Amino acid sequence: MKRTRSVAVSALLLVLVGILGSGFVSVAPGEVAVVRRVGRVVGPPWGPGLHWRLPLGIDRVDRIATDAVRRLTIGQAAPASADREPSAGEFLTGDLNLLRVEATLQYRVSDPVAVAIQGERADELLPRAAEAALSRALGRRGVDAALRSDRLQIAQETREDLQAVVETQGLGLRILGVSLTDARPPSEVAADFADAQAAESRRDDRIQVARAHEAVQRATARARGEAIRESARSEASRTLLAARAEADRFLALLVEVQKAPDLTRRRIYIESVQAMLAGVHRKLILPPGQVPDLTVLGRFTPALPSPPTADSRVAPPRNPARRQE
Repeated sequence: MKRTRSVAVSALLLVLVGILGSGFVSVAPGEVAVVRRVGRVVGPPWGPGLHWRLPLGIDRVDRIATDAVRRLTIGQAAPASADREPSAGEFLTGDLNLLRVEATLQYRVSDPVAVAIQGERADELLPRAAEAALSRALGRRGVDAALRSDRLQIAQETREDLQAVVETQGLGLRILGVSLTDARPPSEVAADFADAQAAESRRDDRIQVARAHEAVQRATARARGEAIRESARSEASRTLLAARAEADRFLALLVEVQKAPDLTRRRIYIESVQAMLAGVHRKLILPPGQVPDLTVLGRFTPALPSPPTADSRVAPPRNPARRQE
């Protein structure tokens, strides 16, 4: 009897230990655990490590990966497959053209508690909200912009619009980015769109060439104009310096004239004659007192100073009529 009782107690203890042991929960790095007791969230989420919960289904633990980047594909650029609707991936642009667009959505968990509560609803609502945001972004522009120039703007607008919807619905997600992986017209008009894009590409190439030529011509004209302005400034500076030097020389000469008028006039006369004789290859030596005929020099005959006095030290030449070549 006692042995039977001991066995029963031991079995009961083992069962109790097993029940208590089943309450331990291990949370891996990069994830958190949201505990709900009878449907109600208990405390903040658990971080990585070993934790204990109430067993027997009293506490429910939802592990949420917070550092994982999740991806979702929106639309379909390839032809419709058998497992999807024929119109899947078709979007209407602002100029009433159809496009087949495929985009990739990247997001991660920002509020683990909201994700644990709204998990199934978020999986159903997020794709629809993403397609709606992409439709609104494509509806704001024409088909040419959607296919070529505005792809980055479309992705940015879709991300911002979708993030606003996620926050309004309380899904606990953060939209990291949206990228348009493919965008093409329907296969029925693909050839016409290709020809139109080729023509636009040729037009853009010609525009770029013309702009490059314009930039070169503008730069050349600016350089030429600057060179002309610099040359004019240099010439004006040289002319101004020469005029100032001439004015300073004239003022200095005026001072000398005021000090010794006769001597200054004689010096000016001698300097003038020396300047004229510098370019003459023929010279005449005349005796004192004889008036020289300066017309042979190709110059006008200037007014001569008074003849030298008798005490002049210049000796007359032996042969007055001798000509020196």
